[in-house]
Amino acid sequence: MFQLEKPTFITITNANPRRELHGDEKVRAIDIAFSMTGENTLLDMIEPGLREHHYCNNAIKSGQELLPGVAIPLPNLRFPRLPTNYHYAKGEKWRGFRFVWDWGTEDAHVDFTDVVLANLHYELNEGGSVTIMGTIQYNGEELQDNDVYGELSGLASEGEISVMLLAPAELMPVKKGYRAGKPDTPPATDGEGGGTEGSDAGDIFAAQHGGTSADDSDADADADGDADNDGKAD
Repeated sequence: MFQLEKPTFITITNANPRRELHGDEKVRAIDIAFSMTGENTLLDMIEPGLREHHYCNNAIKSGQELLPGVAIPLPNLRFPRLPTNYHYAKGEKWRGFRFVWDWGTEDAHVDFTDVVLANLHYELNEGGSVTIMGTIQYNGEELQDNDVYGELSGLASEGEISVMLLAPAELMPVKKGYRAGKPDTPPATDGEGGGTEGSDAGDIFAAQHGGTSADDSDADADADGDADNDGKAD
């Protein structure tokens, strides 16, 4: 999966601070759109073989001899009449990335885990260069720090910044209700064919009938019956 394992310069094209509603709580969140331009070998960071899918070498096609042990450049678009802009896994986004950015003094930096990478797409250029674009999303507790939140919100005015973006060992798709550093909310059960975990039948009966369990109801009924019998003449 696409990642930047060493400090790499990227261009921030937009920073969108916003609020998300989680239950009754409104939490801070931010979207950071970025781009980076480089050699088309960057495509293989998205998926191995993607560079050869889009590029070729016309000189080799024409019969140029190859030198052993020399990497083959692929500067030419393989299908120049096709579109040059592509989305990778359109509509999908993944959580679990680590985002690191140093923004000033030695101890002033961002180091977020469980970051989301979304909207990954790229643009091809004849000659062998590509531009990769995407959006980093985050809604963790660190955004409660006004200095950090302010620095991130103003990133679009910074132009280029040096960052690392490290992919998780296993990609996890983002689900509705995502909150950084917290597990996904389990789906609600429909109540058919079972009850609530840790609850017995009496607890469930009580929850559905005003707080009185089935056993308590039977006990009350027996007590009432005994009282009626005590009140009758022998």
